[in-house]
Amino acid sequence: MSASATSQEALAASLQQTLSPNAQERKQAEQYLSSIEQTAHFVVPLLQLVSNQASGDNVRFAAALYFKNFVKRRWPQSEDAEDTLSADDRQAVKREIVSLMITVPKRLQLQIGEAVSIIADNDFPEQWPELISTLVGKLSATDYHVNNGILQTAHTVFREWRSAFRSDRLYTKINYVLGQFTDAYMQVFVTTDRLIDQHAGDAAALGVLLHSLMLLCQIYYDLNCQDLPPFFEDNMGAFMDTFHKYLVYDNAVVASSDDDVAGDLEEVKASICEILELYAQRYEEEFTQLPRFVDTVWKMLTTLGAAAKYDTVVSRAMAFLCTVVRNPRYRSMFAASETLTLICERIVIPNTAMPVADEELFEDDPLQFVRRDVEGSEAGSRRAAAAALVGALLDQFSAETTHVISAYIQRDLARYAADPAANWRDKDVALFLVTSVAVVASVHSLGATRVNSLVDVADFFNTQIVQHLRDVGSDAAAPVLKADAIKYVVTFRSQLPREVLVQALPMLAAHLAHSDAVVASYAAIAVERLLVLKRDGLLLFAPADVEPLAQPMLAHIFAVLDRADSPQRLAENEYLMKAVMRIVLAARTNILPLAPAALAKLAAILAEVAKNPSNPRFSHFLFEALAALARFSCAADSNAIAQFEATLFPIFQSILQDDVLEFMPYLFQILAQLLSVHHAAGGLPDAYISLLPPLLQPTLWAAQANIPALVRLLQSYLQIGAAQLASTGQLQPILGVFQRLIASRANDHHGFALLLAITQFTPPDALAQFLKPILTLCLTRLQSSRTAKFTRSFVHYAASVMCIGAHEATGITVFFDAMDAIQPGLLATLLGNVLIEAMPTVIGRVERKAVVVGFSLMVVSARFQSAPAYVPLTAPVLKQLADMLMDTTVTETKAVAEKSTVDGSSTAVAAASAVATDEDLDSLEIETSGYQASYAKLATLGEIKIDPCPHIVDAANGLSQILRPARAQLAAAIQQLPSEEQHFITTALSS
Repeated sequence: MSASATSQEALAASLQQTLSPNAQERKQAEQYLSSIEQTAHFVVPLLQLVSNQASGDNVRFAAALYFKNFVKRRWPQSEDAEDTLSADDRQAVKREIVSLMITVPKRLQLQIGEAVSIIADNDFPEQWPELISTLVGKLSATDYHVNNGILQTAHTVFREWRSAFRSDRLYTKINYVLGQFTDAYMQVFVTTDRLIDQHAGDAAALGVLLHSLMLLCQIYYDLNCQDLPPFFEDNMGAFMDTFHKYLVYDNAVVASSDDDVAGDLEEVKASICEILELYAQRYEEEFTQLPRFVDTVWKMLTTLGAAAKYDTVVSRAMAFLCTVVRNPRYRSMFAASETLTLICERIVIPNTAMPVADEELFEDDPLQFVRRDVEGSEAGSRRAAAAALVGALLDQFSAETTHVISAYIQRDLARYAADPAANWRDKDVALFLVTSVAVVASVHSLGATRVNSLVDVADFFNTQIVQHLRDVGSDAAAPVLKADAIKYVVTFRSQLPREVLVQALPMLAAHLAHSDAVVASYAAIAVERLLVLKRDGLLLFAPADVEPLAQPMLAHIFAVLDRADSPQRLAENEYLMKAVMRIVLAARTNILPLAPAALAKLAAILAEVAKNPSNPRFSHFLFEALAALARFSCAADSNAIAQFEATLFPIFQSILQDDVLEFMPYLFQILAQLLSVHHAAGGLPDAYISLLPPLLQPTLWAAQANIPALVRLLQSYLQIGAAQLASTGQLQPILGVFQRLIASRANDHHGFALLLAITQFTPPDALAQFLKPILTLCLTRLQSSRTAKFTRSFVHYAASVMCIGAHEATGITVFFDAMDAIQPGLLATLLGNVLIEAMPTVIGRVERKAVVVGFSLMVVSARFQSAPAYVPLTAPVLKQLADMLMDTTVTETKAVAEKSTVDGSSTAVAAASAVATDEDLDSLEIETSGYQASYAKLATLGEIKIDPCPHIVDAANGLSQILRPARAQLAAAIQQLPSEEQHFITTALSS
């Protein structure tokens, strides 16, 4: 690899600048890097920086990180996105990257490894057939530092198979690897085992060799995770003997001196337990050694200490036992009451105490403590493994397990009652055990969905939980118990009676003001979860129930946020802002009396965090709260719009002037929402008219994250004032935006979303002059760079045009006229070669209805039936229409394909849904409704969903209405149809 000294220095300086604490310096560096990464061979000097030891650790790490993200952005190829990475650059990367993985430090390996994984997922084996032979060829009989780099690279490539869905391509890939890799793998495995024995007294050598063995175990899992290959089945005895050897292996030379960090030997044992769990789950018939390992793992669990370095071994060992316990075939191994007691006493109970490290985290980094719990990163902890083992025992021995665990619960509660101040940890364990033994099934969105019938969760709330919630000031010496009590309500919210939750909500609301950040955060989570809870399809807490609590809840949260001393500290707790969002959503229009104060607080928070955005989730919930507040306030009082605009516009102006890229997509969406409130006024306000020219500047559209939000804003402009824009000559610049968008494979669907709004809301006489150039652009793109997505979008657009003025056939006339103006007879050719075949590919209920209606109108029109070039196409069009309506497998997947899910309304002229429905918002889960790091769609805003034929209820109804009057005219074409389609059309015409 080579690069000029100048480019190397400039690149290194910019990468160093990306690590600057100064936001403006970081932004400048990122913009520079973004501009130069478009140039050819940019990736070559970037990789050279990673490999160059003289570059400095920080620059090398920044280069590795940038390379990983570069590969994420630019390496994957699809027909719907331009390939901006040259074949030469791709080959250069694949030529160098394996050697790079071998030579760079582990910290850099992790970044480069992720890039390798992405490249392999896209290219291996078809475009990277030499990968495995390269890895095997570099394995060394003597240099295990090199081997570890090779094994790490192999694991990086193979580990993606663990979560992959079964497919022919996946199995082809695995078999390709097995054919080239297993012999070399076995040789390294055997040699590593032998060398460990030979170097038993050499700590340095053992460290390298045990790390090799750990990687070999990881690869063993990778190669076996989908199916049991014959090679491993044939050699299972040898492999399992070695695994057993190292499960009981003990050598003081490699004992970790740090009780908080797992050593190489602990990592090996954890990896072996992971393999045992896989075999117990998937290959139990072939895994004849299982009973031997059950005995060994049991003994190991009773001897390992409480040090944190053993946590992963213990949790994975318990996961193996959990798998075995759940299998009815091995029920007899655990059925004796003495055995159950011993499992609980020696394995479960010792692993239920809160670790010291967690207690420290609770005090020192409360938000990290909460995130670990809420986001599931505790899944591999001792506590989580102990709870899973209790759950497995409950599956097989429900009454017996409940009896044994209940005895420990009562013991710990009695200890706490005897001395609450000294023994608060005993109650913490008791509450953990209650949850473990009571929850039979759960999901994140509902908490426990099924509970142990032998545990009365409501009674336990009244006797043991409520005492920690009545007084915000209680448990001052043990805030953990308050957190536990709140978590109990969250966990069992779907099982506790309504009267219990009604009693609990005000107490939880009061804890929003708690001085402990963990308690306040859990209270925010609990309030948010309760306000979205439904029973029998209805919200448990209606807006009227929320109204009296809304003011104190918001006051508590804003008071906590007011204590922040910097933008970063202000934005660090997304749980509080999510609760604000949910309170506004739950109160609906009842929020109006509180809106002015809430708006002032939210606006002040926005102005502050805009100085240095640091938490994307907090920012997202902040804008969702603003959007919800604007929506419901303006719905209750249309005059409220003036206050929102007066408060927010100056802040928005500052965001635009300061180029706060993270907030711009949100800003445009909020503007779209505020503009939509002016719909009733029948025109565009002056402030929005003056804002339009800057919104059309290419610099704003250069940022990919801005495009969906800007399109949504322009749709609102068109919905409110398309005629006004057309009459003042401002439609042409918007069409220029459309032209730029459809030239891009990545953005053409956004272009069609904008075009549909132009077509739908612009008066037909004003639209007619633009239709020929619009269609010319589309046809040029179809000819030069056709993709399935573009073709599908164009079919939908053509059908939508033909739906205009259906009763007068206005759309048919303007569409045919425009096509004939481009080239006489072109439409017949286009129909026969492209459009008819692509009709069934259109996705979405409203979209498919438009296609059925539009093409039905076309086929019965005089323009179509009177032209010899079109008449032969009648039967093919009818066949596709019938097939579309008979296809019941088509689902609403447009949200995935093009982010469009909200149905349109049915107003007389044009249908457009500008917001998500109230029912959608009742159970709104932001994490699954469009949140992304780059562009996050505001779920409370919704989309303008255009329905060009709102007078027609559904596609089948439209087909019948349109074709029935032309039955005689279509008779000959219907006779040409296959029997199934002929029967369908005939039935539709007679219904």
